[in-house]
Amino acid sequence: MFLFLPISDENPASQKPLLTWSLIALNFLVFFYQLSLSGAANQMLINEFGVKPSVFFEMRDFHTIITSAFMHAGWMHLLSNMLFLYIYGDNIESYLGRINFLIFYVLGGVAAALLQAFFSGGVDVPMIGASGCIAAIMGAYYVLYPKAKINVFLWFFIFIQFIKVPANIVLLMWIIGQFISAAGGSYSGVAYFAHIGGFLFGYLAIQYFFKEYVEKARVITNYEIVRDNDLPISRKNKSQGLTKDD
Repeated sequence: MFLFLPISDENPASQKPLLTWSLIALNFLVFFYQLSLSGAANQMLINEFGVKPSVFFEMRDFHTIITSAFMHAGWMHLLSNMLFLYIYGDNIESYLGRINFLIFYVLGGVAAALLQAFFSGGVDVPMIGASGCIAAIMGAYYVLYPKAKINVFLWFFIFIQFIKVPANIVLLMWIIGQFISAAGGSYSGVAYFAHIGGFLFGYLAIQYFFKEYVEKARVITNYEIVRDNDLPISRKNKSQGLTKDD
């Protein structure tokens, strides 16, 4: 028995990650809707809104690239994705700003679906899950915060421990695992090439195409001119004739 599970990081974000929280909430809402359907109806939903390789080759149904990222195949699929989005998403959202973060998130999903389609071998089955988008966030985190401490739950036979591991090691172990599984032909319904595509996009895009968001300082311009004689005696010779909304 071996389990190496990241559960949180020690890297506080500079602002509340409202968009990250909203994405997590939306994924849960869609999944609850999936649970409300019968098995056949849920499969029809996946066939309709999951992204297929033919999207890129036949140039149609591009909306499924986005809709597929909010659907999941089961509880483990959903919870693992949302855990990783919770751990890494807040810092990337703070770095990029909310608008650019959303663009980055969507493009990560596009890159993930594209690489998975390229290696689909002609099998046109729908793909669902937010893992490609989240893998892009992980690739960006690897670049920006390599030394951030990740709290990891480690279970190795009878040895159970919580340990702190640098983010670059945690993420490197994860992406190497994806390459090994993809190269070994391990499938079991997991889109490993989508994970690789998303991660590579995030790793490159955060360095060359996306810049850090810097909130501009608000400049106060509502000053009015007053005469020195109009000022109280206690304030004369202290304002150079200007005051802000006295």
